[in-house]
Amino acid sequence: MTLSFEIRSFLLTHQKDSEQMSKLTFNDFIGAPQTVIANQILDHYAELGMSDTQLAIFLQIIKYSQHGEKFPSPADLAGVVKHPVSEVYQALQQMTQKSFIAVTTSIDHDQHIDQYDVAPFFERLTGLQDDQEQVANFQQQQADITKLYQEVEVEFGRPLSPIEMETIDGWLNRDHFSTEIIRLALREAVLNDARSFKYIDRILLDWQKRQIKSAADLQHYKSKFQ
Repeated sequence: MTLSFEIRSFLLTHQKDSEQMSKLTFNDFIGAPQTVIANQILDHYAELGMSDTQLAIFLQIIKYSQHGEKFPSPADLAGVVKHPVSEVYQALQQMTQKSFIAVTTSIDHDQHIDQYDVAPFFERLTGLQDDQEQVANFQQQQADITKLYQEVEVEFGRPLSPIEMETIDGWLNRDHFSTEIIRLALREAVLNDARSFKYIDRILLDWQKRQIKSAADLQHYKSKFQ
């Protein structure tokens, strides 16, 4: 990915800062918590709808905050991202509207102190990652179910009938048997040369009564009779 001028400026600024930290090695720097957060920002900012200019401003807000300046002015930010103050001001408004940042006010010795809060961005980032994880888990589950149907067809040596496919669907969604336990029941039927859906169903019901829900449970049950 080609980095924009604003992002390159931010990275170069931090390169100069790092050169001054002679006591820190490069490995120490890349292992710091800030870098982990920066990677999450760079990996997902576009998915959240943040532009390159807004990203540069966002990173500068974090940098200013780390140096104790919680509310840099649009002019200060414009000076480092090399954009007109009017554009920076407009970008800050858009970032607030899109919940990338918030402006909070506190009172200290009767003075109102404003500061930028970047927590909204990370709340959105967490939500995005949770959604992506749910999608990935769902896709993995669907792939596993598809594989189960294929394995049953291989063992039976023929395509499954609609009724047989409905039976498997019932095991999964009505009876809530896992794909793991259905595979174990299928293997048990094959070992006993009884390739029958009724036979597999009886095995599953028997294991359900005996609280056998996994390969470990089955191994423990069988060990009692060895």
